[in-house]
Amino acid sequence: MSIEKLEYFYVIAKYNSLSKASQELYVSISSLSSALKSLENELGYDLFVRQGKRLMLSESGEKILPAVERILEEVKKIQFPLYQRIDQPIFRVGVSESVLIFEANECTVKRERYPINYINAAPLDLLNRLKRRELDFVITNSLVEDSQLERALLIHSKILIVAHESLVKSDLSEIASKDLEKRPFIILTDQLGHRQLTQKTAGFFNIIPQFLYCHDSLGVQKWINENRGFLVIHAAEKELLSSDTIKFFSLPNEMEIDYYLYKNRNNDQLFNLGDIEEYLKEVFAEIEGQDNRN
Repeated sequence: MSIEKLEYFYVIAKYNSLSKASQELYVSISSLSSALKSLENELGYDLFVRQGKRLMLSESGEKILPAVERILEEVKKIQFPLYQRIDQPIFRVGVSESVLIFEANECTVKRERYPINYINAAPLDLLNRLKRRELDFVITNSLVEDSQLERALLIHSKILIVAHESLVKSDLSEIASKDLEKRPFIILTDQLGHRQLTQKTAGFFNIIPQFLYCHDSLGVQKWINENRGFLVIHAAEKELLSSDTIKFFSLPNEMEIDYYLYKNRNNDQLFNLGDIEEYLKEVFAEIEGQDNRN
């Protein structure tokens, strides 16, 4: 019986839901279900009563829940993240923009000794998890003043507008508000923060466009080629959309977005997080260099 399985049981019981527990733990539903079944087999009884898609604590589950909660509280006191292993620690880095995770994984700077698990979620959720020592670092453009958190500038991210070639002039540097009023702006619903980025861009040009909601990032290139609208992206995403018919232009420097690296001041380190911090700075320095070349 592992602490991890007890933690899974506790969070599932918290919501009476595998899907909600999956969102909080960043573990797939199938993995949670398998871990729960394994724990039930070890204990010799069911912990939940399954009513269709709903889970309700069984009588046995209700009896052991307080004991499991106490065990997890005791584990927290040793201030050592449950996800780490002494022989090969896995460091968790929360990132509010999924594109930055993609770029970090594609970066040529590699570190084999300490694997890093990048986690995408909303900024406030990530920062709260950092304060609870559930994450080692957080990367976000949110500015938060908190005595428990230490912040350092990590990267300046350039912003581009993407359009079909028929919608913009050949001299992309001269694009103006009237050019951006020709089509709606496409918002990617599967990217956290993309709506805010798009609205910020519209505000910069002092326009109130119509918005189209695309639920699949893989399909947005088709929408652009169909002249359905403009798309606002980070410069790092340019390579994913490049084609002969798609054009890009940069927004002024005032529209650059600063991303910060947050860490917990009170994190009692069993491992040298300073080494990981320097590695992250190397990775994102490479990403910023790629942005500047774009």
